[in-house]
Amino acid sequence: MTSKRTFKLFANCKVVLGALNATINDLHRGRVYSIPRSLGTFLSENSNINTQKYIQEKWEEDKKTILEYLEFLESKELGFWTNEPEKFPDLNHTWKSPEHINNAIIEIEKLSFENIRKIAQALNALLCKHVEIRCYKNASIDKIDFFASNFVESTLKSIVVFLPMKENKIPEIEKLSLKFPRIALIILHSAKDNSSTLSFKSQKIKTITRTVDNRTHCGIIEPNMFSIKIPVFMESLEHNSCLNKKLSVDMDGEIKNCPSMRESFGNVADVNIEEIAKSDSFRKTWKITKDTIGVCRDCEYRRVCTDCRAYVDNPKDIHSKPLKCGYDPYKGEWSDWSKNPLKKETIQFYNI
Repeated sequence: MTSKRTFKLFANCKVVLGALNATINDLHRGRVYSIPRSLGTFLSENSNINTQKYIQEKWEEDKKTILEYLEFLESKELGFWTNEPEKFPDLNHTWKSPEHINNAIIEIEKLSFENIRKIAQALNALLCKHVEIRCYKNASIDKIDFFASNFVESTLKSIVVFLPMKENKIPEIEKLSLKFPRIALIILHSAKDNSSTLSFKSQKIKTITRTVDNRTHCGIIEPNMFSIKIPVFMESLEHNSCLNKKLSVDMDGEIKNCPSMRESFGNVADVNIEEIAKSDSFRKTWKITKDTIGVCRDCEYRRVCTDCRAYVDNPKDIHSKPLKCGYDPYKGEWSDWSKNPLKKETIQFYNI
């Protein structure tokens, strides 16, 4: 046994307690470790205190098991022993973002060039940092080119583009990816299985076989979509992990929190986008945290999970669990949400 008194997790390794299990979120390496809830409780209670003494006083019967767990955590570089725990402060949990709108989703296919210009000007004024452009059936290269040309001198950091796989359009897509440095990634969806053999002149272009022919394909909650990062973790403490500082415009020009949501705050052709984005009514969903959502509040993955308010288990309750999540935190099990008989009626309601 070590001669040092206190076992302490590294500041970027955060414990989250669930109903049955707990997790340690390594926000530096981007990994999640599932652990027993009892261990999560122990680690949460044991911060700057004398660990050796604490085990003797309250966990003597489980001493061997706990020390084995602590040895495992140390081997994974998640924690360490020290005699000076006060010299290792916790992370600052404050999340700040100066932008009025941080990210946006634009369904660009049917939008007019005039409305695209209006959207781009508004996003620049709102200091938007990230934009996702979606095309479901037509690769609207000319419109994407026009949109991106509005950000040559801008605070915008990245543009991600979703396009349907059209082999005859590949030369134009390659040219587009090389023309604009702010285009970080172009994803060609609905590709054939053998499309992975294609080679592109740009490393920004990727293909996926998944069909994305309409907006109902979003909102899926899966472990491979977890975002295990310090900003995401801290943002989730007080804000919605999907909708916070997001602005969306659907294919009809309707301004929404998300293209898949039903509520519209007006059409880009008729209203001032900046005023809408700064209104209290538009921002009301930004404060829906996982701690206020049914079932999610008891989930050990709630700090790194993407949320969805567009498709929920109970369409009449905005604080209902995401429909497309198959995890049960009370059993600690994942299942196929689309085959859950309890979700059948809701799936039909959303016409998914």
